[in-house]
Order: sequence, then structure tokens, then C-alpha cells
Amino acid sequence: MGATSDVLKAQSVIVVSDVHVDEWPGEIPEQHEEKRQAFLEFLHWVKDDSGAQHLVINGDLVDIPQKDGTPLLPAFLDIFHALIELYRSGIGISYVIGNHDSGILGFSSDIRQIPLTINYPYLVLESGDVRLLIEHGHLLDAWLWAYVEHRLNFTCATSPPTPENAMRQFIDPNSAPAEVHLPPAHAMAHELFSALQWEPKGLEFTETEMRLAISLMALTLFDDFDDVRADGEVFSEKDIVLPELQELGVAPEQLRVAAEIPRLALEAFRMIGDVYYAKIPWRRAARYRLRQLNNELGNLISTIVLGHIHKIDHMQWDENGQQRDYHNAGSWKNHNADFLYLENGQVSMYERLWTDALP
Repeated sequence: MGATSDVLKAQSVIVVSDVHVDEWPGEIPEQHEEKRQAFLEFLHWVKDDSGAQHLVINGDLVDIPQKDGTPLLPAFLDIFHALIELYRSGIGISYVIGNHDSGILGFSSDIRQIPLTINYPYLVLESGDVRLLIEHGHLLDAWLWAYVEHRLNFTCATSPPTPENAMRQFIDPNSAPAEVHLPPAHAMAHELFSALQWEPKGLEFTETEMRLAISLMALTLFDDFDDVRADGEVFSEKDIVLPELQELGVAPEQLRVAAEIPRLALEAFRMIGDVYYAKIPWRRAARYRLRQLNNELGNLISTIVLGHIHKIDHMQWDENGQQRDYHNAGSWKNHNADFLYLENGQVSMYERLWTDALP
């Protein structure tokens, strides 16, 4: 394992994921300041009363870079100050990079002298006799990466300036300033980060993008996922969308090829997305990812912790005679304020509202 994925040893650890603090004004405009204070109180609780030795922020605390190009500071100075207080109190902090904060890729670090790490793509943690792997989860999101590729291909299709225009400022000192011609690659970084944050149009996609999304996400409609469902557990998201498609006169088989998807099916776009981002399919994805990483790391990991889908969850299974666990740390979107507490390898899940009292 590389420097940023060396094993972190801590007995008591709190994990939060998908806080998305900069999105709260749009989600709960009348209460977002109170929720922000509740998050600051949570960080103070971690420092003073939780008994935790380490805090892991599993991606997407805040959009980096900011979608409107504004500086992170001073807008989030209060939160950064609370994290600094946490660090100064002796509690370690690890930040696992997610898709919304991928602007800090390349800043991955392991500063040995202080309890701070920035990790990508994952953090390996040892608590008690258990080794856990904490990863944001967006690397498993096929639709996200298809959208990123689509946006980058769209950007690359822009015609480059002619060599004469590109070199004008060097070869013609007397020419009048011409229209600004920046190379298409100038836009690539911006397009990459904005696509990872579901921008530039937020969650409003073109018809081409919706067709691409449906052709991928609808594959979850052809599977009952019985291997990752608890006894009697209902796949409610799928049970909602199938009758809706029938009412629209669309069969799931018509959703396999993007160009051939009936336009009426676009009305079910968000419901199909609800199936794709439901807990149940992502349990199988987590199980696959843990198997993949254990092949890479030498079968050392018994528990995988993800975020990304904004739904706190747990599944346990047997793999070649060994117990395996998957936890999702949930999110702080809308009215949620979820977190996990690890104590000597045991994981407790706190599915809660931001108005709930802390433990």
C-alpha cells in the first residue's frame, strides 16, 4: 500500500459522509443556519464528549472547487476552525476524497508528525482486531463516470484556435487585441470537476444524457437482488417504478439501448434513478468492491465503509468462511445527520435527524 493508504490504527473512530454543507441553503432555506450550528455542535461533541480518538470525513463535506467559483474561505471559516480545534485537542482527522471535493486530488498526504491524512481512493483503518476500508463510493458509480466522459467528450469537440491566433501575442506586437481564444484544454479541468459535482446544469440533464443514464441505471430493473436482501425485505424503489413504466406503455426491455428509449420513458427518469441509488443494489456493489480490494491488498479487510448514495445501511455475509461487513455512513443532506461510531472494531450506526439530541 502507498503512503496515503498505510494502516491507520485507532480504537474509537467516528465516520461521517456526504455532509454537503454548501447545499443546505437550497434544501432547507429557512433552517440551514440552525442546521449549520448543529453540525458545529456535532464537531464540538466529537472533541469534548464522544470519546473518539479519530474523525473520518468520508468525502463531500463541501464542493471543491465551489460551483460558482467563489473562495472556500471565509464562507466556511467556522467549520474549518472547528476542525482545527478538533486537531489541536489531539483527535486525528482523516479526509477521504469524494466526487464533490475531487478538486483536492493530488493533495493526498500523510503528515506523520500530526494526526491528519488526506486519502484517495481509500483509507485502511485498524480498530481492535478488525481492518476496515473506508472509501467514498463514487468509483463504483457507472452513471456518474459515463456522465463525466460525456461532458469531457463534449468539451474536446470544440475546435482549437489556429496556430496564428494562438501565437499572435508573441509574433505581432502591433496588432489590436483579438477575440480571446483559449485552448480547449483550458476548460477540461473545470468541466471535469463540474461534471463530478453533477454540474454545469445541476440535476437537469439533456435528453441525450437522460437516455444514456436510463440505459445504464435501468439494468437494475432486471434483477431482484435476492442475494443482498434481508428476509422479507421489499425492494420498494423497484416496486414503484415498474407500474409507472407499465402505465406509460413502456417495457423495461425498451430501455436497454439509449437511442431507442421511448420518449415517454424519460418521464420515469428520476424514479429509475431512485432504483439505481437504492440501498439494495449498492450492497452488491460494495461486496464486489471489497472482494476486488482484498485481491489487491492481500485479503486483509473484513469491513468496507462507503458513502455517496446518502443512505445509511448495513449488510453482513460470509465469504469463504470469513465474516464480511458493509456499512454505509449515510449523509447530512436535507434533514439527515447520520454517522458511524467504531469502537474496537464494532460499528454502531446512528441514523438520525439534525434536530435529534447527540448520544
